[in-house]
Amino acid sequence: MNTRLAPSRPLHRTVVVFDIAGYGRRDNRAQVRARAALHTVVRRAFRAAGVPRRRLVTEDRGDGLIVLVPPTVSKVDVLEPLVPLLGAELLGVAERIRLRMAVHAGELVRDPYGWVGADLNTACRLVDSAPLYEAQHATPEADLVVMVSDVVHRAVVRHGYRGIRTTDYRPVRVVCKEVDEPAWVHVPPTALRPSRTT
Repeated sequence: MNTRLAPSRPLHRTVVVFDIAGYGRRDNRAQVRARAALHTVVRRAFRAAGVPRRRLVTEDRGDGLIVLVPPTVSKVDVLEPLVPLLGAELLGVAERIRLRMAVHAGELVRDPYGWVGADLNTACRLVDSAPLYEAQHATPEADLVVMVSDVVHRAVVRHGYRGIRTTDYRPVRVVCKEVDEPAWVHVPPTALRPSRTT
């Protein structure tokens, strides 16, 4: 057996996955601008939340981003103040992008090529799930819609840490591929664009 490829011991991480809505409908130049905006918004929001970039593992996924947050950063910080900060940052982007965001937590392993694990897969399934797409479609004025896994909801949201309002998170069921579990959808008020009156 090649010991270089043997999985390392599992390490706990909060997994945050972002996906840009409508990315494939953009031309190449617009895709470059959208990716730049995504990286800028995420970097600024994490920094404003007190989480320096050097503590994060970031993997670019073309139309999205995976951010692995170490256990030394509380999951509370990933929801409050990070989510409102992301919403506010998105409103300041010159060329509008709309994001879906999923937050999960669990055990990952690192191999020579990056990070893997069922919990990473789950986070990626959540960001691509029908309930999150539906929430985004139902709120065209929102630049950000968020889904948290049941793990994160039970650990953080339901306790109302740092003023997180449990009623702002709506329960849904995610059924896709190997995932069949409850999750929770949130549309942060800071990510809502003012409606235009005629």
